[in-house]
Amino acid sequence: EQVRGQEADHRADIFSFGMILYEMLSGQRAFTGASMADVMSAILKEEPPELSETNAKISPQLEKIVRRCLEKKPERRFQSASDLGFALGALSSSGSAGVPPTDPREPRPLPGWRDRLAWIVAGVTTLALLALGVAYFNRSSTDTRAVRLAFVPPENLAFDNGLFDYVIVSPDGQKLVFTCRSADGKRQLWVRPLDAMEATPLPGTDDALEPFWSPDSRSLGFGSQGKLKRIDLAGGRPQTLCDATFIRGGTWSRADVILFAPSSGEGLSQIPATGGEPKPVTITDPARGEDDHRNPYFLPDGRHFLYRVSGRDVQKVFVGSLDSKEVKPLLTDTAPAVYASPGWLLFVRNGALLAQAFDAGHLELKGDAIPITRPTDVAIITNVPFSVSENGVLIWQGDRLRDYQLVWFDRAGKQVGTVGPPIKVTTAHTPRFSPDGKRVAISRMDLQTRNRDIWAIDLVRNSPLRLTSDPGIDQIPIWSPDGNRVVFESVRGVRGLYRKSASGEGTEELLLKVGDCAPTDWSPDGRFIIYNLRTEKTRRDVWALPLFGDRQPYPLLNSEFDEYHAQLSPDGHWLAYASDESGNYEIYVQPFTANGKLGGNKQRISTSGGKHPRFRRDGRELFYVAADGQMMAVALKPGGATFEFETPKALFKTRMLTGLLQSGIEYDVTADGQRFLIGTMVGEANATPVSVILNWTAGLKR
Repeated sequence: EQVRGQEADHRADIFSFGMILYEMLSGQRAFTGASMADVMSAILKEEPPELSETNAKISPQLEKIVRRCLEKKPERRFQSASDLGFALGALSSSGSAGVPPTDPREPRPLPGWRDRLAWIVAGVTTLALLALGVAYFNRSSTDTRAVRLAFVPPENLAFDNGLFDYVIVSPDGQKLVFTCRSADGKRQLWVRPLDAMEATPLPGTDDALEPFWSPDSRSLGFGSQGKLKRIDLAGGRPQTLCDATFIRGGTWSRADVILFAPSSGEGLSQIPATGGEPKPVTITDPARGEDDHRNPYFLPDGRHFLYRVSGRDVQKVFVGSLDSKEVKPLLTDTAPAVYASPGWLLFVRNGALLAQAFDAGHLELKGDAIPITRPTDVAIITNVPFSVSENGVLIWQGDRLRDYQLVWFDRAGKQVGTVGPPIKVTTAHTPRFSPDGKRVAISRMDLQTRNRDIWAIDLVRNSPLRLTSDPGIDQIPIWSPDGNRVVFESVRGVRGLYRKSASGEGTEELLLKVGDCAPTDWSPDGRFIIYNLRTEKTRRDVWALPLFGDRQPYPLLNSEFDEYHAQLSPDGHWLAYASDESGNYEIYVQPFTANGKLGGNKQRISTSGGKHPRFRRDGRELFYVAADGQMMAVALKPGGATFEFETPKALFKTRMLTGLLQSGIEYDVTADGQRFLIGTMVGEANATPVSVILNWTAGLKR
C-alpha cells in the first residue's frame, strides 16, 4: 500500500510481520533487488520463493500462514493480529504438521487454559515481531545503536572550538569540513573523509565564515573578505558569488538556490548558486525588537526554510518561504534550528541540543522535545554549533564558550598578574586604560540576561564599577583625553555611539545615530572620535566624528578593502590602522592633520601580517599582533615631520580570543611599554573535542 501510495492500515503490519517471519524461517529476505526501486517492484509484482526450498522442515500449514500474511491485496490477508495469533496457536497446539489450522472466520468454542496460554504466547510473539518489523524498515544500514566519537584536528593544527570555529558534516555523511589554524596563524577550511585520518586544506578559503554544503556534498559555500563564495571539492579556487559584508549563515537547496544572511542587522537574501544579484527574502522589523535574521536552513521541499530572529529580547525560530512574504513562528526562546531526516527539528535551548518531531509538509511540531545533550544554562547560542547529515551523523560542538581572563604579561611574555577571575565569554572584553593608567574600561556580557555592559575597574583596588546597565549590548569603550567620560557603541532601541560619565552617574548621551559601528580612539586634543562603520559594499571603513561645529561625520578611509582598528599617535599626528589591501591584514600608518584629514605618504609597518595596533603613550613604540599571534614592537622616533620606524621585533606569543572581524582591540599597554593587559584564553587549544554521533536517532524515544 505504501509503495502504491494508498491508504495503509493495520493489515500493512500483518504484511510486515509476514516478511520478518519469512526471513526468520528461510534465512533470506522475501523480496530482494539491486536497488530500492527493484525491491519495491518485487513487492508489487513478485512472489517470494517457496519456504520448503530453503528449509525442508517447514510444514505446508506454516507456509500457508506466511503466504496469507504476504497477500498483495489487504482483504486477502489475516484481518487482525488476533486472527493471526489464533492461527499460529492452533498450528502449534495441534502437535502434528499435517493438521491444518482452524479457519479463523468460523465459530469456535471458548478456549481452555492451554488454549489461552497459546493465545498469550502467540499474541506476545506477534507484538514483538511487529515491533521488529517496524525496526526492520527503519533500521540503519550499519548499526541500530547511537555511537559517540570525538573529533580532534590533525597534528600541528589548532581548533579552539570558539565562536568562529566550525565542524560541518556533509549531507551524505561521508565528509567533514572544518576550520583550523596552522602554526603561522593561517586559518582556513579543511576537508576530511570520515573513514580516513588525513585532512586536505582548501586553497583560497582564508578566514572562512559560516561554511555550508551543497546538497550533493560536492561543493561548499562560505563567507570571506566581505564576499559570499563557493568552492568545488573537485579542485580549483573559490568563486565569488556576491558581496556579503559579514555573513551570518547560509543554506543551499536542490534547485541550486542559496539563501544567506549577508550581514548583521539585515534580513535574508537569495542568489543562484552560480552567482548574481542577491534578492531580499525577509526584512527585519525593529518594532518587534528584531535586530537581524540569520542561520537559514532549507526544508525538504526547497522552498520553505527555517531561520533565526535575533534581537534585544528575541530569540525565535520562524518558517519562511521563497514564494510568499508570510512567515510562521515555530519556536520561542530557542535558537538556532535545523531540519533533520526523517522528520526532526534540532535546536538549542538553555545550552542543550534537543530534537522534536516535525511535520515538514504541514510545518508543525509534534510531541515533546527530547534532550540529546545536557543543558549548560547558557541563555544565548551564537551561530550554529551543530550539523546533521541525511543518514544519521550528528556533529555537536557544545556551547563554544572559552574560559577567558584579563592577564598581565611583561615584555618577555611572563604572566605577572590577573584582573578578575576566569569567565566564559563569546566575545572579548576589549580593555582600554584610562589616560592616567589607574583604571581599565571593559565590556562584559552576562550570559544569563544576554546584556553586555561597560565597566570601569580600579586597577589599584581591583574594584569594578558598572557604568551602563541598559538592556542590550554596550561594547568597545574608549576614554576621553581627560579621563572623565567614555564613549561606546550601543545596540539598544537606537543604535549608535553613546557618551557616559566615567563616574557612572547620569544618563547616556546619544552622540551619533549610526548602524554597525565601533569607536576605536579619541583624539588627544578631544576634537575627534575615530570609529569604524560597516557598509554593504566596502565592508569596514574608518570615519571621524567632530565634536565641534556642525558635528557631521565623514569618512577617512572607505576603499573596497577592510580597514579598521584605527589608532591615533599620542601627539595626534599619525593614524595607524589594519587593512587587507595586500590580501592579508597588515598595519599601515598615515599622517593625520590638525583639521582631521588624512595626508599622503602611507607606510606599511608590519612585515608578515598584523592587527590590533596600539601606540605607547610616550610615542616611542607602536605595538601590534602578527598573524601567528606574536606581540610585535616597533621602535619609533617621535616628534619628527616624517614617521620614522625600525624593523618590527617579536616579544612573545599571545592567546587572544580574537573574533575574525572583531572591531575592538583585545589588549592595552602601560605608558612605559613594560606591561600588557591582554584578554587571554585559559586552557589549551583542542582541549574540548567535538562530538560525532553516529545513528543519533537511535537514542530517541518518539
